Amino acid sequence: MKPVQARIAVAALLLLAPGPPAHGAGPVGLPRGAARAPAASELRIDPEKSRFIVETQTSGLSGSSLHDHRIGIGDFSGTVTLVPGALATSKVSLTVRAGSLHLLDDNRVGEGRAIEWTLREDVLEVTKYPEITFKSRTTKASRRGDGSYDVRLTGELALHGVRKVVTIPARVSLEGGTIHAIGTLEIRQSEFDITPFSFVGGVVTIKDAVFLSFDIVAVPT
Repeated sequence: MKPVQARIAVAALLLLAPGPPAHGAGPVGLPRGAARAPAASELRIDPEKSRFIVETQTSGLSGSSLHDHRIGIGDFSGTVTLVPGALATSKVSLTVRAGSLHLLDDNRVGEGRAIEWTLREDVLEVTKYPEITFKSRTTKASRRGDGSYDVRLTGELALHGVRKVVTIPARVSLEGGTIHAIGTLEIRQSEFDITPFSFVGGVVTIKDAVFLSFDIVAVPT
């Protein structure tokens, strides 16, 4: 290429090259004045302020010591991720240590320990399946007149080696930077390959349906 032609080509490239953004212009790729989408924030489920309770029902001898029981969950953790002000964007991840389940409000220490052992070793088989997890996929939320929300979380529940899609209804309120959720979920043990256990030669049986109630507080990380 001749020297004159080379100088012309360089000048043309300099003219076509984009210069620095004008004062007040937005980042490259965004129109002037356009705002970036708000980033998602993560909250941690606070185990000190949250609780999970499983309630069972029995059928059989009404006078038996194996009455309906309330079972607490002592070891769990989880997160909630969402775009502030957009509850329908929320994603929930929860992990429960299956071996932390324990009887509540039972004064018969010996009997209570026997039932807890059966629950952990024979029913949940915690050595083989040490964790119970839930991970949401979609969230639907509708605002109520009092400012709280009716929420339906659909996701995968992994329990006793079985993964199943479930929908969890909840009442959710936003209090400053925290989230407070309460609700109840019915779980049928047979859907997770769990055989409801029985005692007294099969005369007293735990019913297939158990009910998980929760009262969760999630705080900013």
